[in-house]
Amino acid sequence: MGALAAVPVTGVRRVAIVAASGQELRQFCGSLLSEIVARRHRVLCIASEFSNDDVEALEELGVEHAVFDAEPLGLKLFSDRKVIASLKSVLAAWGPHEVMGLGAKPMVYAVLAAKGAGVDRIVARIEGLPEHGFSGTPAGDEMPAWRYGQAMRAAHAVVFHNRDDVGLLRRLGLLPSVLQVTVVPGAGIDMEQHEVLPLPPLGQGLVFLMTSRLDRRKGVIEYCEAAGKVREHAPNTRFLLAGPADDGALGLHPDDIAEIGPAVEYLGPASDVRELLAQCHVFVYPSYSEGMPHHVLEAMAAARAVITTNVSGCRDTVDERVNGCLVPARDSEALAEAMASFLKRPDLIPTIARASRTKAERFCGEQMVIRPLLAMLGLD
Repeated sequence: MGALAAVPVTGVRRVAIVAASGQELRQFCGSLLSEIVARRHRVLCIASEFSNDDVEALEELGVEHAVFDAEPLGLKLFSDRKVIASLKSVLAAWGPHEVMGLGAKPMVYAVLAAKGAGVDRIVARIEGLPEHGFSGTPAGDEMPAWRYGQAMRAAHAVVFHNRDDVGLLRRLGLLPSVLQVTVVPGAGIDMEQHEVLPLPPLGQGLVFLMTSRLDRRKGVIEYCEAAGKVREHAPNTRFLLAGPADDGALGLHPDDIAEIGPAVEYLGPASDVRELLAQCHVFVYPSYSEGMPHHVLEAMAAARAVITTNVSGCRDTVDERVNGCLVPARDSEALAEAMASFLKRPDLIPTIARASRTKAERFCGEQMVIRPLLAMLGLD
């Protein structure tokens, strides 16, 4: 990018948003970015990496971008101090009035860097907390509890994606009483762009779909195991899985899927999730923990029955036996039973599908996210 102007324009706010990648900025902040620009404020997106598509999309929105100091393999190679110093340098050069950080590590780094740069208003956006609730050893992409406490003390406001996570940080004494707190349903869904998709015919066998990166914490193994159990009794049933391989410590690759889930059709990364949703009757997402599962929100908006886990974030998306059902995490047997329940009563799927769309319309419409975020940034 070109040289960043250092002097704020009179009457125009300068908002910097920090995430791990340009893809995350587009997925979780795209509509927010458009709204801020529409209000004639300036926006700088900061991430460790941007693809050409990311840059093109951001420029089309009228948004600037900058990269903070990180190697191609990611943040894990760098000490906290080095990353924070890099972010602080970018922020000090651009001079934002407001900074929002999202994710796990990027959120913590952004908040601490913004504090060091003397930013007027700092907003932390917590997409989800670890499944172990800080009682276990953090994975490589997770932050320990004390780091969250440090970030909460440096922030002026914090955005959560579910109330369970608010409760956890409160119980741990990590949320200062003066901190502004709000909860939004993830990135929300543009209901006009995500129209209802007709269900495939019910007489040719049911189709189940899971979309996710291949991470054990998303319940990929349980999905594969449950598919094998169901296939034994329902050979015409199909089980689709789409998503990119994951190189993390808990990641999986296509060869792993072929070994543990021969009943599953792995389709690779999903270029258009709506094309996949159009092929399925039931969407499955057996994650161990979420902030708010965007994949499930997309399925609800498309009018699909949902099977997900009774864990933070996920449980908020399902009204039991109304628009789907909840199962325990890490339990492939319970997941298989939930799948089989739809095979026993396929005639109920259209009604459940309509209930999913209805819930999506009242639960996760895009404006339910954008308005609170603008307020937290002081831009409402």
